[in-house]
Amino acid sequence: MATRGVGSSDRAAQLVSWRSRWAAPPQLTYTSETKPFFLTSEFLVFVVYLMGLGIGAATSDDVDARLFWILATVACSFYMLSRGIAKSGSRSRAHDPREDLDLGRSEG
Repeated sequence: MATRGVGSSDRAAQLVSWRSRWAAPPQLTYTSETKPFFLTSEFLVFVVYLMGLGIGAATSDDVDARLFWILATVACSFYMLSRGIAKSGSRSRAHDPREDLDLGRSEG
């Protein structure tokens, strides 16, 4: 049985040395966003929609300036709402100085 215990510790040592040799180092710096805003699908759909709306307003008599701005405002509102919903579940990794405040709570 003593041989079995030594073998298992050797195996554990081999695993640790393999991991330290081939594993990637841990990432210590974090950004607040996973990717830039201009690479998100919401932004690309928003830009394509506004371009199409602008082309439609410029070439068609059915879409006047007032309708264009109403539709553009609605699109902007829905874009901001969709980004807010997307970010609502994610926690910011940025430092918040409000977390360091001592509001007079005594420990005791």
